[in-house]
Amino acid sequence: MNGRSSKHLRFGHLCVLTLATLLSLATANPCQGENWPGWRGPTGLGYTTEKTLPLTWNGKSGENIVWKALLHGGRKQNPEFSSPGWSSPIVWGDRVFLTTAIWPADVPEKERRATIGEHHVLCFRASDGEPLWDTIVPPGKCVVNNFYHMYTVPTPVTDGEHVFAMFASGVLVSLDLDGKIAWREELPLLKGEDGGICSSPILHKDTVIVPGIQELGLRALDKRTGQLKWEQATRQRNTYATPAVLQIGGKQQLIHNAGGIQGFDPDNGELLWSCRCESSQSSVTFGGGLLYVDHGRGGRTGTAVDPTGSGDVSKTHIKWQTQVSCPAGTSPIVVGDYLYRIGGNGIIRCWQMKDGEKVYEERAERITPSASPVASPDGRIYFASSGKTYVIQSGPEYKELAVNDLDDHPDYTSAAVSNGRIYIKGKSYLWCIGTK
Repeated sequence: MNGRSSKHLRFGHLCVLTLATLLSLATANPCQGENWPGWRGPTGLGYTTEKTLPLTWNGKSGENIVWKALLHGGRKQNPEFSSPGWSSPIVWGDRVFLTTAIWPADVPEKERRATIGEHHVLCFRASDGEPLWDTIVPPGKCVVNNFYHMYTVPTPVTDGEHVFAMFASGVLVSLDLDGKIAWREELPLLKGEDGGICSSPILHKDTVIVPGIQELGLRALDKRTGQLKWEQATRQRNTYATPAVLQIGGKQQLIHNAGGIQGFDPDNGELLWSCRCESSQSSVTFGGGLLYVDHGRGGRTGTAVDPTGSGDVSKTHIKWQTQVSCPAGTSPIVVGDYLYRIGGNGIIRCWQMKDGEKVYEERAERITPSASPVASPDGRIYFASSGKTYVIQSGPEYKELAVNDLDDHPDYTSAAVSNGRIYIKGKSYLWCIGTK
């Protein structure tokens, strides 16, 4: 059940805190490494307390590459066809977790498109990249029609005792830190599901919350048993964006981008307020007391909303809107007084968060446009990916600090950060980047 036999070890060689609050936490605990438990880190917004992240690295020369671990099916060896997928790594203590899917090498592409790849949850030692275990998870029943999405888009999440991983075939699994499956639940999906599930699960107290399920927008399961605790319809079903639990107006709200923006009570799923605006693939962005959302794909409208209202606030709480072009699947970030976003055709844009006034737009040649950024306490913004990464300094003027390249196949995965290191999942390798 836990897939730890040699047969399955195919590695090759194998709440919201503002940035200021995060800085104070880092100052109070300068030697304590930060865990990165889920999609976009401990806040779900892309902030890190780490103050010693490397500025430069290079995949070819090995500059600041602490280690790299070949993922099964990597381009350096092909024992089978692999989809590392768009899920991102997570880190807890000295362990890195990620998901992949594989097919036997002799299965033609046409047949792969009609079958579900073998689901894997992998664990590496964070200190040296040593593979610790590889668990095969029995898949769900949803065959993903959009083969480009594959089956491993959702990023797993952990509470330090169990890892919760969701796959696009419609299955959610809980594993202990040794890779043993504690429970597995098949989720109620619509027939003919196109891209499967792309949203990532999140944790709140004793529940694991998953979005985009069946006609319903949100579903909360007991993290100890997998049993249903509550479910809630959203204005529009969304299988792309990942929600976040934020501290707003003195209470916690579960914010989800679906048919606009909606705020829920995370304890029971009760709808608190909603706002009609464009939303789809971008995840929650919050700063300066405002939520920001856009479609997350193509040229659409971006909207900033005051989240302190109740009921339908579409006519009363929209603070500003702007036209924005962005690639699929990426999310923006707020640092200080400014909102930053990768745009289409390799453009980095910056707006004032308070009123939406555009501050600048600059071309970043050959930037991988698919990664969601990470911001550190010193105001650095890392658009980190397995391809070409740009690091810029936050502020009202564009200041490019570094351009780095891992020379791995760029994909939609985003970085994880822990203990002064950056972890990036590429097409061929899991990379660990740190100052040498």
